[in-house]
Amino acid sequence: MNPSRKLRSLVPVAAVALLAVALVAPAANAANIPPLATTAQYKALVSFVDKLDKRSNTAATAAQKATYDGQLDNKHDAAVNKSTALFNRGKKAAQAESQRAFKTGARTIRQTEAGELAALRREYDARMDRAATNYENAVGRVEVVYDSRTASLRKQIRRLRDQKANAESLMRKAQVQEAIERRVKRGADDRKLQQEEIADLKAGYRREKDAIRSAKASATRVVQQGDDEAIETLRNRGKRIYNTRVRTLQSRRANQLGDLENKVNAGRAAIARMPASS
Repeated sequence: MNPSRKLRSLVPVAAVALLAVALVAPAANAANIPPLATTAQYKALVSFVDKLDKRSNTAATAAQKATYDGQLDNKHDAAVNKSTALFNRGKKAAQAESQRAFKTGARTIRQTEAGELAALRREYDARMDRAATNYENAVGRVEVVYDSRTASLRKQIRRLRDQKANAESLMRKAQVQEAIERRVKRGADDRKLQQEEIADLKAGYRREKDAIRSAKASATRVVQQGDDEAIETLRNRGKRIYNTRVRTLQSRRANQLGDLENKVNAGRAAIARMPASS
């Protein structure tokens, strides 16, 4: 074997090794993502459940119990949403590091191994198309989720307004008004979250396009045989490492959701134990 060719044949192996080392970074970056138990939403839920437990022997009216139950649901939902946000942050960190590591490895391979320009153009054009499709689908999913939330909140507000109009006591009217205001605030918060999520998607799409264009430009400058196979090996290894990281995050989130469900069940049990008050 030609010594220079033998040296070049080692480049894909070295690039894959570099990718594996680089992808250790998501675990390190996870230290920048706080555990759910340290967040304000989780602490608020735990504190409220403790408060309900302490009041479990105190008489309460049906309206008070309903208010407690609504507050419990809101705090549980906030903690679940925070868990989702932390999960998504973890995925984004892993994906971003995977993309950066892939780009570094791909550049190493392309600087030493050849690839047909036509094949590279097809590959990167397809990646750009997939990125655009994925971006549009992601934006669509966000819009569907928040449209559904908005429709649900509007329906709840209409129902509550009817209840307020039919309420006989000022206290009941005030309680219903508080429930209405909570939902109005939740709607405003949801709109803000939607804008932030779409902005994040747009920024991520812009970065992905920049990364794809940069990788394509680098690859087309190096047209030597064997590049495609080496890049495919690199890509598959990156997916496996990334998927392993995501499975770890998914397992962690499943445990969090189970814990949150236990908390809300404990809160409901405390409400149920409250003696009835006329």
